[in-house]
Amino acid sequence: MKKVLMIFALAAFTTAFAQENKNEKTETVVTKTSVKDSKGTDVATKEVTKSEKQVVALNSNDANQTNQEVVPTPVQVNTDVNYSNDGRNYTFQTAPVGYKMMTSDAGAVKDYAIVRPSSQKGYYIMSQDGNSSFGYFNQNGDFVVERYDAASDAIISTVYQLQVKETKMMKKDKM
Repeated sequence: MKKVLMIFALAAFTTAFAQENKNEKTETVVTKTSVKDSKGTDVATKEVTKSEKQVVALNSNDANQTNQEVVPTPVQVNTDVNYSNDGRNYTFQTAPVGYKMMTSDAGAVKDYAIVRPSSQKGYYIMSQDGNSSFGYFNQNGDFVVERYDAASDAIISTVYQLQVKETKMMKKDKM
């Protein structure tokens, strides 16, 4: 009877730890802004959480060896920030090359544009409905897209403003 219980316990223990191999990393950046006045100090806090997940895959050529090589797989990056323009919210999702810009209309998430890095560091090419424009992230974290309008012979800038969940805390200095 003891042997049966030991075998059952061993089988339960080994199957409980048979999980998918993943590399996971979560990073939270907290930005605090304080304003001092005659009533004390007002502190506003913004938090941005970024998580990266990567499935660990093993090289199929090393199938029956003890020390196997790891094959790099794509990393999925998720953040809890949104961008807004004209009352619509936008998010960036990683794609095989660059990002997909997604929008949510009436609860349904739809593809909006494809954003790919250009040869110039910090600049991106945004392709939407067959039209291409250039974009970059400004010092406030907003995504600025510039395109040429032939009808008005001018450069038109569209700013997708960064929306971060903001928590506000009040602190008062003692005199």
